[in-house]
Amino acid sequence: MNNIALAFSGGGFRAACFSLGTLSYLHHLKYNGRPLLENVKYISSTSGGSITNLVYSRFHFNGRPFSECYSFLCEKLDGEILLARALHILSDSKEWKKRPEKSRNLINAFSLAYDELLFNGEEWSLFSNHSPQTSLGEICINGTEFTNGLPFRFQSKPPGEKSAGLIGNRYIFFKKSAQETSKKLRLGDILATSSCFPSGFEPMIFPDDYTHEGLNATAISKAISYKANRYTLPDNKSVQDATENYNRFDLLKDEQFTSGIRFGIMDGGVTDNQAIDAFKKADTRRAKNRFDLFIATDVTSYLMDGYTLPLEKKKWYNFFSLKFISLLWLLCSLFLPLLLLLNPQPWKAWMYISGTISGLLLLPVLYLFFPSLKKIVLGKKAKTSWELVFKKYRHIFLGIRIGAVKQMIRSRAKSVLILANDVYLKQIRRMYYDALYADPLYKDRCVQNAIYDLSLINFSPADLSTDPLHPSATLIAMAEKARNMGTTLWFDKNHQAEKMKESIIASGQFTCCYNLLKYFNEKKKGTLTTAETELKKQLLADWEQFNKKPGWLL
Repeated sequence: MNNIALAFSGGGFRAACFSLGTLSYLHHLKYNGRPLLENVKYISSTSGGSITNLVYSRFHFNGRPFSECYSFLCEKLDGEILLARALHILSDSKEWKKRPEKSRNLINAFSLAYDELLFNGEEWSLFSNHSPQTSLGEICINGTEFTNGLPFRFQSKPPGEKSAGLIGNRYIFFKKSAQETSKKLRLGDILATSSCFPSGFEPMIFPDDYTHEGLNATAISKAISYKANRYTLPDNKSVQDATENYNRFDLLKDEQFTSGIRFGIMDGGVTDNQAIDAFKKADTRRAKNRFDLFIATDVTSYLMDGYTLPLEKKKWYNFFSLKFISLLWLLCSLFLPLLLLLNPQPWKAWMYISGTISGLLLLPVLYLFFPSLKKIVLGKKAKTSWELVFKKYRHIFLGIRIGAVKQMIRSRAKSVLILANDVYLKQIRRMYYDALYADPLYKDRCVQNAIYDLSLINFSPADLSTDPLHPSATLIAMAEKARNMGTTLWFDKNHQAEKMKESIIASGQFTCCYNLLKYFNEKKKGTLTTAETELKKQLLADWEQFNKKPGWLL
C-alpha cells in the first residue's frame, strides 16, 4: 500500500465528483499514521476525471492542503458556474483579445473558463517542481489526436528526471530539445483537450488553440516532432499521387488546414475512457519499482439501452415524394419573378409578404443552378465516386416519400449515436479491463471502483442477506441516484434540489471503502501486514457508519 496508482474515468461532473469522493476517502484513511492519499504516486485520467486530477495536482504541487482542494472543487462543481462563464466568454468579443490565435468556439470558451476559474493561468511547468512535500510523483492527462487516431498524453515529469515529461505519442510529440516550450502549455487548455467529447464540442487544434501571450503558434510548431498517417496528410508529390482518392473522400476538407503542422485533438475517452492503458505503460516504465496497488475509479458501465427502430409514421403529408416537394418548392420560388414581371402597379401588403417568402425560397434554387453554370464556363472537375452514383440514381431517391426519408434519417442518426456512445465505448472499456485482469502481472494488484457497484444493478433493498458487506437500503438508494446522473458539465436546478453533487461524492467515498474491504477480504489469510490489518479495521468501522448514514463523511 506504499506505492498506489489511480485512474479517473471520463463522465463529466459525475466523474469529477465520484473521483473527488475517492480522493477524499483515501485522505480520510490512515496508514502507518498518515493519510493513505500520501501513498498515491500516480494518477491518470480522461475527460471529466481530468478536472479532479488537474485541480488536485495543482493544489498538491503548490503545497496547499487537501481540505482546501476539496472545498475549492465542491464550490466550482456547483450548479452552472463553469457553463455560465464559458457561454459568457463565447458571446463577448473582448474575452478573446488576449488570445487572438484561438478559434472562437465552445471548447475554447471552456478552456478560457477553466484557465480563469480553476487554474488562475498556471502552466504545465508546475508539475516539474518536485519537493520533499510532494508525495504525488506523476500525472497523466489523456487526449486523442485525430491525425493517426491514437492516444495523445500529457505526462508530467517524474521525480528525479530532467525532462518536463512525455507529451504526445510515438508519431506526434514534443521534442526533448523543446522542453521549455512544452512547460508553457496552459492547464486550462490541457483540461479542455481531455474533456472535449465528440458531438458536444469541437476538436482543439494544435498549435493555434494552445497559444497565449507567452507562447505563439510558431514556437509550438517548432517544438513538435510530427509524423502523419501518409494517407491523411501527404507531404510529398509521390504520396499525394498515391493518396488522391483517399483525400477526396473528405467532403469538408480545408486546404488551409494542411498548409502547416496542424492536427485536431479531442477527448481521451475516444480511445481509453478509463485511462487504464496510460497506467499500464507507466507501470511498465517502473520495471524495478512497480505499483503495489491500482485503483480504477470508473463512472461508466457495461449497461446500455437496447436499440429501438424509429418507424415510419402513417400521416397524410408523409406520402408525398421528394420529387413532388421539389417541384412545389420551385413553383413557389418562381412566384416573385412572375410577380415582378406581371404586376407593374404599386404593391400591396400581401405582395410584399408573399414576395419576400418567395425570394427566400428562390435562394437555394439559385445556389443549385449557379455552381452548374460555373462548371460549364470554367470547365468540369472530375466527380467523386459518391457524386457519380448519386447523380445516376437521383431520380430514385427523389421518388421516395417523405415519411420513408424521415424514417431512414432518424434510424441512421440513432444507430450512429448508439454505436459511438455505447457500443464502441463499452467494447473498448471491456477490452482494457479484460487485458488488465487477464494479465498475471496484475493479479492481486487491482481494485475496480465503479459507481454502479452498490446500486440496484448488484443489490436489492429487499435482500435480507447477513453478509457484513451487504449495503443498507439507504446506501443502495444513494448509489442508484449517483449512477443515473447523466454526463453533463453542470448541475441544473433539479440536480441541486436532489443534492446530486453531494450524493455522487458520498458514493465515491463509500464505494471506495467497500471495494478496499473486498480487496482485503480476498487476500489470503495471514498475508496482511500489521499496517494493513489496522487499515482493514478502520474500513470495517467506516463501512458500518456509511450504512447508517451514507453522507457522514461529506
